[in-house]
Amino acid sequence: ATPPPATPPPALSPDATENEATIHAELAALGPAFPSGFRLERVPGDYYDRDLEFRRRCLSAWSTSHLCKSMVMENTKDDRTFPGGLPEGGDDDWASSKYVMVIVQYVSKLQAEKIRDFVYEARGGKTPRKKIKFRLAPEEVSDAITGFSHNAVTPIATRTRIPVLLSHRIAALEPDFFWLGAGEVDLKVGFSAREFAGAYGALTLDCTYDD
Repeated sequence: ATPPPATPPPALSPDATENEATIHAELAALGPAFPSGFRLERVPGDYYDRDLEFRRRCLSAWSTSHLCKSMVMENTKDDRTFPGGLPEGGDDDWASSKYVMVIVQYVSKLQAEKIRDFVYEARGGKTPRKKIKFRLAPEEVSDAITGFSHNAVTPIATRTRIPVLLSHRIAALEPDFFWLGAGEVDLKVGFSAREFAGAYGALTLDCTYDD
């Protein structure tokens, strides 16, 4: 059967900021990787002062489980300092990176030990677990790596590419369309988790506490 035609990119707002135009351009250029399309939405200035249900309504998200965030985490047992500590051998050597971007739902709680175990296995057990301890990176480090500030971090159009880890809960969402920050506190982007993972090489793992 012939696949349905891809959804065209949304029109860019005539008063779009430079960042919004950059985010839009990168996703539009990846058009074939996002056949379901993407959306960019502005939210009210008090967005982060309100509860998740208010935020869901702002974006017409299917549920609060579809609202997600991106965080830069660092291995605090790795003595390298930025710009050191980045993947040494490209995408195939992602586990050597001191820094990773982790994407989780707001309704879930991150369990850093699961990231440690995931990296430990990816390194073939060559690094002792006691030498792997992931914690939220300092804001200045996150800003330097991504080019984005707190509550605006996104994997799209980052200044420096680091490995992206996606919660398995997001990958299992139905319908398959979730929301993230998009480089500005009041700008959000939505797309398919499956298509996003394929386009950005995101690795899916269980990185949250069980219910």
